[in-house]
Amino acid sequence: MKKYYTLLKNVGIFTIGSLGTKLVTFLLLPLYTSILSTADYGLVDVLQSTAQLLMPILLLSIQDATLRFCMDDNYKKDDVLSTTINILVKGTLVLAVGIIMLNTFKIFNIGVAYWLFLFLSFVLNALNNCFVLYLKSVDKAFIIAISGILGTIVTCVSNILCLTIFKMGIDGYMLSGILGIFVQMMYLFVSGKLYLNLHIKNYKNLSKPMIKYSAPLIINSVSWWINNASDRYVVTSLLGVAANGIYAVSYKIPVILTTIQSVFYNAWSVSAISEFDKDDRDGFIGNNYTAYALLSIVACSILILLNIHIASFLYSESFFEAWKCVPFLLVSTFFYGIAQFEGALYAAAKKTKLISITSFISATINIIFNIILIKIFGLMGAALSTMFSFFMMYFLRTIFMKKFITIKVQWKKHYLSIILLIIQSVLSTFNYLYIVQVILLIIIILIYAKYIKNIMNKFYYKFILKNK
Repeated sequence: MKKYYTLLKNVGIFTIGSLGTKLVTFLLLPLYTSILSTADYGLVDVLQSTAQLLMPILLLSIQDATLRFCMDDNYKKDDVLSTTINILVKGTLVLAVGIIMLNTFKIFNIGVAYWLFLFLSFVLNALNNCFVLYLKSVDKAFIIAISGILGTIVTCVSNILCLTIFKMGIDGYMLSGILGIFVQMMYLFVSGKLYLNLHIKNYKNLSKPMIKYSAPLIINSVSWWINNASDRYVVTSLLGVAANGIYAVSYKIPVILTTIQSVFYNAWSVSAISEFDKDDRDGFIGNNYTAYALLSIVACSILILLNIHIASFLYSESFFEAWKCVPFLLVSTFFYGIAQFEGALYAAAKKTKLISITSFISATINIIFNIILIKIFGLMGAALSTMFSFFMMYFLRTIFMKKFITIKVQWKKHYLSIILLIIQSVLSTFNYLYIVQVILLIIIILIYAKYIKNIMNKFYYKFILKNK
C-alpha cells in the first residue's frame, strides 16, 4: 500500500498547485478575449509555441534526462542538476545570438518587445522545468505546488493591472506572463535551496550519458510540438493571424482536461520510475492506467457536453466560433494524456527511441492532414487532424508497450469507451442529439461500474472503517 499512498499524496499536492492556479487563469479568459484583438492574441500564441519548439532543440532535450538520472542511485543529484544548467546556459547563448541576427537583418518584421518576450519565455520556462524536475526527484512536491500558486497570482494580478488600469494591451499581456513564470522560478530556486546544489564544474562524464539518453527525445519533443502547435502555423499561413487567435482560444477549454491529467501525471512520472515492474505482478501499473483512463474519458465527455455553455461564458462575440473546434481538441487531449502516461513507462524502461519513433510518425501525420484538412474544413480541419495524429501516437505506443511490459487492463472495455467518446465528439461538433450524448456518457460510466465499485469499497474499508 505504500506505493499507492505515495502516489495519492503527490496527486493531492499537485492538485493543490494545479487546479486552483488553472482555475484563476481560466476565469480571466473573458478579460483577454474582450480586450485583446484576435490578431494580437494569435501572434503571442505563435511566439509562445516557438519558444516551446526551441527548448528541446537548443537544450538537446536534456530536461527529459534530469528526472530519470536524479532518481538513479548511480548518479549524484547535484551533479545532474549542474550538468543540466550547464547545457541550458549554452543553449540560451545560441538563442541570443540567433535573435540578434534575425532582428539585425529584419528577417521577421516584428518589434523588439516580441523578440524579448520570446527570449525570456525560453529562458524562464527552461529554468522552471529544470527546477521542477529536480525537486520532484528529491520529494519536494509541496514547493512545486506553492510555486505554481504564486506564479498564477502574480500573472493574474499583473494582467488585471496592465490590461484594465494601465491599458497596456498586448505588451501588458506579455509582461504579465513573464512576471508570473519569473516569480515561480525564483520561488523554486530559493525555497528549494537549489543555490546549494549548483556547481560551476563541467561534468563531462555525466553529460555524455545524459545526452545519450535525451538526444533521441529531441525528435519526440519536436514531434510533440508539431502535434500541439504546427496547426497554429498552418492556420496562420492559410487563414491569417486573426483566425489563429480564434483557434488558440479554442484550446482553453481542453486546458481544463489537461490540468486534470497533469495533476495525476506529475505524480505518476515519479512512481513509474520508482515502481516499474515489467510483469505488473501486483497490478499497480494496470490499476493506475485504468483509473487514469477512466478519469480522463469521463472528464472529457462531461466537458464536451458543457462545451457551448462554457464557451458562452468565456468567449467574447469575436471569438465565439472557437467552440466548434473544442470537441475534437478535447478528444485529442484525452489521447495526448494516455500517450504521455504510457511514455512514462517507456522512460522508466529506457525505451527512448521508441518514444521518438511513435511521436515522429504522429507528427508526420499531423502535418500532412493539417495541410489537407485546413484547406477543406478551415479551423475544424486543424482540430480534426490534431485528434487523428494523437490517436495514432496513442495507438502505436499501446502496441509497442505491450511488447516490453504486461499490465493488467481490461482492454475491450477501454477500447469500447474510446469509441463511444469519439462518437460523442462528432455529435457535439455539429451540435446534434444532446440527449444521445448524455446517454453515451452514462454508458461509459456503466462500462466501468464494477471497477468504480471495487475502488469505492477498498477506499471505504481501508480509510473509513479503519479510522472508526
